[in-house]
Amino acid sequence: METTFRLGNIGVAGELARIHMESGKLQPGCFMTKLGKPFLREYYRTIILAKSTLILCAEQDGRLVGFVSGTMRAEERMLGLRSRRFRLALAALPSVVRHPGLLREAYARQNSGSVETGPGYIVQSGPREEYWAWCGPRSSGSVDMHTRWLAIMKTLGARTVKGEFDRVNATVEKVHSLLGGRFVKEFSTPDGRRRVIVEYTLSGPQAKKMTVSSAQ
Repeated sequence: METTFRLGNIGVAGELARIHMESGKLQPGCFMTKLGKPFLREYYRTIILAKSTLILCAEQDGRLVGFVSGTMRAEERMLGLRSRRFRLALAALPSVVRHPGLLREAYARQNSGSVETGPGYIVQSGPREEYWAWCGPRSSGSVDMHTRWLAIMKTLGARTVKGEFDRVNATVEKVHSLLGGRFVKEFSTPDGRRRVIVEYTLSGPQAKKMTVSSAQ
Protein backbone atom coordinates (compact mmCIF):
# COMPACT_ATOMS: atom_id res chain seq x y z
CA MET A 1 0.00 0.00 0.00
CA GLU A 2 1.59 3.25 -1.15
CA THR A 3 1.83 6.16 1.27
CA THR A 4 1.92 9.70 -0.07
CA PHE A 5 2.59 12.91 1.80
CA ARG A 6 1.24 16.44 1.51
CA LEU A 7 1.09 19.61 3.56
CA GLY A 8 -2.05 20.13 5.61
CA ASN A 9 -4.44 23.03 5.02
CA ILE A 10 -7.66 24.31 6.57
CA GLY A 11 -9.68 21.71 4.68
CA VAL A 12 -8.20 18.78 6.60
CA ALA A 13 -8.88 20.11 10.12
CA GLY A 14 -11.70 17.62 10.62
CA GLU A 15 -9.53 14.69 9.52
CA LEU A 16 -6.71 15.80 11.81
CA ALA A 17 -9.21 15.83 14.68
CA ARG A 18 -10.35 12.30 13.78
CA ILE A 19 -6.79 10.95 13.68
CA HIS A 20 -5.90 12.73 16.91
CA MET A 21 -8.92 11.16 18.64
CA GLU A 22 -8.11 7.68 17.33
CA SER A 23 -4.42 7.82 18.24
CA GLY A 24 -5.09 9.53 21.56
CA LYS A 25 -7.09 6.54 22.76
CA LEU A 26 -3.85 4.56 22.66
CA GLN A 27 -1.83 7.14 24.61
CA PRO A 28 -2.30 7.11 28.39
CA GLY A 29 -3.28 10.46 29.82
CA CYS A 30 -3.88 12.21 26.50
CA PHE A 31 -5.57 15.42 27.70
CA MET A 32 -6.75 16.97 24.44
CA THR A 33 -8.84 13.98 23.41
CA LYS A 34 -10.84 14.48 26.62
CA LEU A 35 -12.04 17.81 25.20
CA GLY A 36 -13.70 16.02 22.28
CA LYS A 37 -13.57 15.99 18.50
CA PRO A 38 -15.38 19.37 18.04
CA PHE A 39 -12.69 21.02 20.14
CA LEU A 40 -9.88 19.33 18.22
CA ARG A 41 -11.43 20.36 14.90
CA GLU A 42 -11.51 24.00 16.03
CA TYR A 43 -8.03 23.65 17.49
CA TYR A 44 -6.52 22.48 14.20
CA ARG A 45 -8.34 25.20 12.30
CA THR A 46 -6.73 27.68 14.68
CA ILE A 47 -3.18 26.44 14.38
CA ILE A 48 -3.39 26.06 10.59
CA LEU A 49 -4.38 29.74 10.41
CA ALA A 50 -1.44 30.72 12.62
CA LYS A 51 1.77 31.89 10.97
CA SER A 52 4.70 29.48 10.67
CA THR A 53 2.60 26.32 11.16
CA LEU A 54 3.84 23.21 9.35
CA ILE A 55 1.63 20.12 9.20
CA LEU A 56 2.65 17.12 7.10
CA CYS A 57 -0.10 14.60 6.34
CA ALA A 58 0.21 10.98 5.22
CA GLU A 59 -2.38 9.40 2.91
CA GLN A 60 -3.15 5.83 1.90
CA ASP A 61 -5.82 5.11 -0.72
CA GLY A 62 -6.98 8.73 -0.54
CA ARG A 63 -7.53 8.68 3.23
CA LEU A 64 -5.44 10.51 5.82
CA VAL A 65 -3.76 8.04 8.16
CA GLY A 66 -1.28 10.22 10.00
CA PHE A 67 0.20 13.66 10.50
CA VAL A 68 2.91 15.64 12.24
CA SER A 69 2.13 19.18 13.37
CA GLY A 70 4.48 21.88 14.52
CA THR A 71 5.72 25.38 13.90
CA MET A 72 8.83 27.32 13.03
CA ARG A 73 7.91 29.87 15.71
CA ALA A 74 6.03 28.62 18.75
CA GLU A 75 5.47 32.23 19.79
CA GLU A 76 3.15 32.74 16.81
CA ARG A 77 1.32 29.53 17.62
CA MET A 78 0.61 30.79 21.13
CA LEU A 79 -0.61 34.16 19.79
CA GLY A 80 -2.95 32.37 17.39
CA LEU A 81 -4.43 30.27 20.18
CA ARG A 82 -4.99 33.31 22.38
CA SER A 83 -6.71 35.21 19.55
CA ARG A 84 -9.30 32.43 19.16
CA ARG A 85 -9.57 31.33 22.79
CA PHE A 86 -13.31 32.02 22.94
CA ARG A 87 -13.99 29.82 19.90
CA LEU A 88 -11.91 27.10 21.47
CA ALA A 89 -13.69 27.44 24.81
CA LEU A 90 -17.09 27.13 23.14
CA ALA A 91 -15.96 24.04 21.23
CA ALA A 92 -14.79 22.43 24.48
CA LEU A 93 -17.87 23.43 26.49
CA PRO A 94 -19.95 20.24 25.94
CA SER A 95 -17.08 18.08 27.23
CA VAL A 96 -16.46 20.38 30.20
CA VAL A 97 -20.16 20.29 31.12
CA ARG A 98 -20.06 16.49 31.17
CA HIS A 99 -16.73 16.39 33.01
CA PRO A 100 -16.23 19.56 35.11
CA GLY A 101 -12.80 18.43 36.24
CA LEU A 102 -11.49 19.22 32.76
CA LEU A 103 -11.80 22.90 33.56
CA ARG A 104 -9.13 22.62 36.22
CA GLU A 105 -6.83 20.68 33.90
CA ALA A 106 -7.35 23.17 31.08
CA TYR A 107 -6.60 26.09 33.40
CA ALA A 108 -3.37 24.45 34.59
CA ARG A 109 -2.22 23.95 31.01
CA GLN A 110 -3.20 27.45 29.99
CA ASN A 111 -1.03 28.81 32.78
CA SER A 112 1.75 26.25 32.52
CA GLY A 113 4.42 28.74 31.50
CA SER A 114 7.42 28.21 29.27
CA VAL A 115 10.20 25.66 29.71
CA GLU A 116 12.61 28.29 28.39
CA THR A 117 11.93 30.94 31.04
CA GLY A 118 10.61 29.09 34.07
CA PRO A 119 9.15 25.90 35.51
CA GLY A 120 6.63 25.44 32.70
CA TYR A 121 6.19 22.27 30.68
CA ILE A 122 5.36 23.53 27.17
CA VAL A 123 7.89 24.77 24.60
CA GLN A 124 6.70 28.27 23.72
CA SER A 125 9.47 29.72 21.57
CA GLY A 126 11.39 28.76 18.45
CA PRO A 127 10.85 25.70 16.24
CA ARG A 128 8.58 23.23 17.98
CA GLU A 129 7.07 19.85 17.20
CA GLU A 130 3.63 19.71 18.75
CA TYR A 131 1.92 16.42 18.00
CA TRP A 132 2.21 13.42 15.74
CA ALA A 133 -0.25 10.61 15.17
CA TRP A 134 -0.49 7.51 13.03
CA CYS A 135 -3.53 5.31 12.35
CA GLY A 136 -2.27 3.48 9.26
CA PRO A 137 -1.57 -0.25 8.87
CA ARG A 138 2.24 0.08 8.72
CA SER A 139 3.75 1.53 11.87
CA SER A 140 7.02 2.15 10.01
CA GLY A 141 5.13 4.74 7.98
CA SER A 142 5.02 7.00 11.03
CA VAL A 143 8.82 7.02 11.20
CA ASP A 144 9.07 7.93 7.50
CA MET A 145 6.49 10.69 7.97
CA HIS A 146 8.28 12.06 11.01
CA THR A 147 11.64 12.06 9.22
CA ARG A 148 10.18 13.98 6.28
CA TRP A 149 8.64 16.58 8.58
CA LEU A 150 11.99 17.17 10.27
CA ALA A 151 13.66 17.43 6.86
CA ILE A 152 11.20 20.12 5.78
CA MET A 153 11.85 22.02 9.01
CA LYS A 154 15.56 21.85 8.25
CA THR A 155 14.97 23.11 4.70
CA LEU A 156 13.01 26.04 6.12
CA GLY A 157 16.01 27.00 8.25
CA ALA A 158 15.46 25.33 11.62
CA ARG A 159 18.72 24.27 13.26
CA THR A 160 16.99 22.53 16.17
CA VAL A 161 13.42 21.48 16.96
CA LYS A 162 12.08 20.94 20.46
CA GLY A 163 8.95 19.20 21.68
CA GLU A 164 7.57 17.48 24.71
CA PHE A 165 5.84 14.24 25.63
CA ASP A 166 4.70 12.33 28.70
CA ARG A 167 7.05 9.57 29.83
CA VAL A 168 4.14 7.14 30.13
CA ASN A 169 3.84 7.07 26.32
CA ALA A 170 6.41 4.36 25.60
CA THR A 171 5.77 4.24 21.83
CA VAL A 172 6.30 7.99 21.47
CA GLU A 173 9.54 7.71 23.43
CA LYS A 174 10.81 4.88 21.19
CA VAL A 175 10.10 6.82 17.98
CA HIS A 176 11.90 9.91 19.27
CA SER A 177 14.89 7.78 20.26
CA LEU A 178 14.92 6.04 16.87
CA LEU A 179 14.92 9.37 15.04
CA GLY A 180 17.79 10.79 17.07
CA GLY A 181 15.90 13.02 19.49
CA ARG A 182 17.79 13.91 22.68
CA PHE A 183 15.93 14.00 25.96
CA VAL A 184 17.23 17.23 27.45
CA LYS A 185 14.96 17.71 30.47
CA GLU A 186 12.57 15.66 32.58
CA PHE A 187 10.31 16.91 35.36
CA SER A 188 6.91 16.49 36.99
CA THR A 189 3.89 18.56 35.96
CA PRO A 190 1.51 19.98 38.60
CA ASP A 191 -0.85 17.03 38.02
CA GLY A 192 1.89 14.47 38.60
CA ARG A 193 2.85 13.49 35.03
CA ARG A 194 6.49 12.82 34.13
CA ARG A 195 7.20 15.21 31.26
CA VAL A 196 10.18 15.04 28.87
CA ILE A 197 11.56 17.78 26.63
CA VAL A 198 13.04 16.31 23.45
CA GLU A 199 15.34 18.16 21.05
CA TYR A 200 16.35 17.34 17.49
CA THR A 201 19.58 18.73 16.06
CA LEU A 202 19.02 19.35 12.34
CA SER A 203 22.36 20.89 11.38
CA GLY A 204 25.95 20.35 12.47
CA PRO A 205 27.88 17.18 13.33
CA GLN A 206 25.08 15.74 15.49
CA ALA A 207 22.43 16.02 12.78
CA LYS A 208 21.03 12.88 11.18
CA LYS A 209 20.79 12.71 7.38
CA MET A 210 17.26 13.58 6.29
CA THR A 211 15.53 13.86 2.91
CA VAL A 212 12.34 15.33 1.51
CA SER A 213 12.89 14.10 -2.04
CA SER A 214 9.68 12.08 -2.33
CA ALA A 215 7.32 14.18 -0.20
CA GLN A 216 4.27 15.30 -2.15
